Amino acid sequence: MPLPTITVTELAAERIDTVRTRQHLSSARVRIALRGVQAGQPDFLFDLVTPGDEGLDELVVPGPGSIEFLVAPAHRRWIDGAVIDADPFTGALTAAAHLAPSTDPLVQAVEALLAEEINPAVAQHGGIISLLDIADGVAYVQMGGGCQGCGLAAVTLSQGVRTTILDRFPQLHDVVDTTDHAQGANPYYEAAKK
Repeated sequence: MPLPTITVTELAAERIDTVRTRQHLSSARVRIALRGVQAGQPDFLFDLVTPGDEGLDELVVPGPGSIEFLVAPAHRRWIDGAVIDADPFTGALTAAAHLAPSTDPLVQAVEALLAEEINPAVAQHGGIISLLDIADGVAYVQMGGGCQGCGLAAVTLSQGVRTTILDRFPQLHDVVDTTDHAQGANPYYEAAKK
């Protein structure tokens, strides 16, 4: 599978080089992670990764000059074609991506299952579950809305979503939740504080 394509504006490249220089990390790579999906639009998180701290399966995508990006395979389809820019006032990196509908029949079928059967049920609790990608027999999903940070998210995934997907699609052998539940701002059910 080819690497995703990423376009980097001149301002973003300058910002990355400035931050790497200030932090004495001139060889650090920039990790682009999908933080969440709201109304079909991806929200990305960026951070510097020192050499040796990369994930074993992360894709290394070349950028301009000495800049390299790290992308998790599950986020590949969301990053492909993204334009990385920087806010002229704050310097914060942004990514604009336009996810094209998948032509993979399995991806389309799982997305249809989520949209027509699973999401109407989780929407009753203010949640939504999105399919990020399917790779090597694994469906990577992300939980949002009331599901993100919910104390029962693991139960919802293991006893509902995972079971339903695996029962319907025998060519899949696992469903992995990639959600950062610590970032959930409005969980439907908060776990008890210890």
